[in-house]
Amino acid sequence: MLMIYIKRLNNYLSRYRFDPKKFKLGLRTLKTGLAVFTVLLLFHFFGWQGTQIGTLTAVFSLREDFDKTVHFGISRVIGNSVGGFLSLVFFLLNQFFGYEFWVTLIFVPIFTMLGIMINVAIDNKAGIIGGTSALLIITLSIPSHETIVYVFARIFETFCGVFIATLINTDVDKIRKKIHSRL
Repeated sequence: MLMIYIKRLNNYLSRYRFDPKKFKLGLRTLKTGLAVFTVLLLFHFFGWQGTQIGTLTAVFSLREDFDKTVHFGISRVIGNSVGGFLSLVFFLLNQFFGYEFWVTLIFVPIFTMLGIMINVAIDNKAGIIGGTSALLIITLSIPSHETIVYVFARIFETFCGVFIATLINTDVDKIRKKIHSRL
């Protein structure tokens, strides 16, 4: 039985071979790097924390074109808002019950499922991963005395990442079109 699993694993892993011909810098990769650079610079300039959320959101939101970037970015902001709201409810419950571990054990999975259900119900399937990530990051890693500020900070950081990804996508596409029109 073990040999069958090893053979399957070997078959899956054999698909991943480095192809030097495919190792190139494409426009979307360049735009992603510019978006991460811009988020890091902006957050540093203003002294903001949370670069990981802003940069990840920029990477996740940046798509092939402007419309897809805006659509995915809005979905991400909505999903994170759902996750943030559920985090606030969790922290109220957690505070009410005296920060007992069983509250986390019971309510974090329930709120995870609730967040997925809410996103599906509002036709925001693209926001499920981001919303669930926001919920889990907030509920499992933030000290109880910083919850409300942290939730709004995470939503703001998400908005910044979406905004920068959209801006980069728009500006780079305009530059590309100008270059192509001159050629």
